[in-house]
Amino acid sequence: MKVLIMGLRSAGKTSLVKHVFEGKEWEDVKDLKPTEFVSTVEYKFRGLLEVTIFDAGGQKQFIYQYFTDQWSSRIFSKVGVFIWVLDSSDKSTFKEATVELKKAMDNLTQYSPECRKFIVASKYDEHTMSLKALRKYFATWDIEEISATSIPMGIAREIVCTILDGTMSPQDRLKVDQLQKFLKVFNRKENASATMIINKADGLEIAGSINVKHLLKPKLKLKYLSIKSFIEPLDIAKKIFAAKEEQADFALYQIGNNFILLYDLTDEFALFSIIPYRNFKVGDLMGRLRAVREKIIQNLD
Repeated sequence: MKVLIMGLRSAGKTSLVKHVFEGKEWEDVKDLKPTEFVSTVEYKFRGLLEVTIFDAGGQKQFIYQYFTDQWSSRIFSKVGVFIWVLDSSDKSTFKEATVELKKAMDNLTQYSPECRKFIVASKYDEHTMSLKALRKYFATWDIEEISATSIPMGIAREIVCTILDGTMSPQDRLKVDQLQKFLKVFNRKENASATMIINKADGLEIAGSINVKHLLKPKLKLKYLSIKSFIEPLDIAKKIFAAKEEQADFALYQIGNNFILLYDLTDEFALFSIIPYRNFKVGDLMGRLRAVREKIIQNLD
């Protein structure tokens, strides 16, 4: 699916892309260089949805070209999702942004009439324009949703993930349902607090289950968190054991009264589980996991 992301210069488009699709955090993306013209990158969102991101640089010389006869059909054709990133921290650019957005909307109507269209108000931690005011202004526009985002505040990934989750195919939804049933049983048998199958590339949950008896916040939105940083110990362990010509398929470390378990399913996927210290018997658990590994992988194919 083609996802076209546009907005004026320095609106935070590339930061948003890397935050969502590569699991990068604010410290990793706050000083990125401006995108020149259009950057095209392919990702597999949550390990299920193949997307091609068209990240369109927002400098004036590039925006002008997007609407020329030479480029408009290439950029605006076959778009499944369109996201306009509006810098809510800079009120002085609002008029210019709406002019360019209108041009983009007109081109989408011509080349991708079925496209779903969204506005995300970026940098909302510094906003000078309220979400309420923006929704009122764009009330008559063909925009499906207007949302506030802020990477430092931790409210950006959820917005984009929600948009893309809404485009999942029935087949992918069935895969997720089947995996969630398995994980629910796994949590009950192992008395785990939470278990997820994660996509290594973005660190996002493919399917997950939370044991509400253990967690104080049962509505914790794990599916919108990237736990890519947790994968690093697993990768390090694999490299160490590979140097010894041995195989490591899991990493284990303790945080407070819990063990964090990472089990390597494939090069793309891993199982992440939080298990209370008192319940953990590593040998028995790994034996049971290895016994069902192929079944999990089959559900992911």
